[in-house]
Amino acid sequence: MSPSLPDPMPKYPKGEHEPVFQAPWEAKAFAIVNQLTSAQHWSWPEWTDTFAQEISAAESDATDTSTYYERWVKVCETLLIEKGILDSDAIAQRIEALLSEREIEPTHEPREE
Repeated sequence: MSPSLPDPMPKYPKGEHEPVFQAPWEAKAFAIVNQLTSAQHWSWPEWTDTFAQEISAAESDATDTSTYYERWVKVCETLLIEKGILDSDAIAQRIEALLSEREIEPTHEPREE
């Protein structure tokens, strides 16, 4: 039996106006994984199985202080590499770009219309 996953979209009691995400990067990470899944780079069952394994490993490691969305990002990186979509250098470059809030340079020349 796989461990139950925390709800990625926490529910708050009616009337409270707490953010669903604790920081903007968490929302971006959530959106990126949803987009990659929608684009069929992996299935939801594949995502949830891999994420459940990460949570289980983290829970058995008393020294792991990763947050929920830090684990989310780690699993996304793992699947991107396993699927051959990006390598670790490309991931690092994209993370740097997201953190600095600058646009990622296109890797190809724009088509002429």
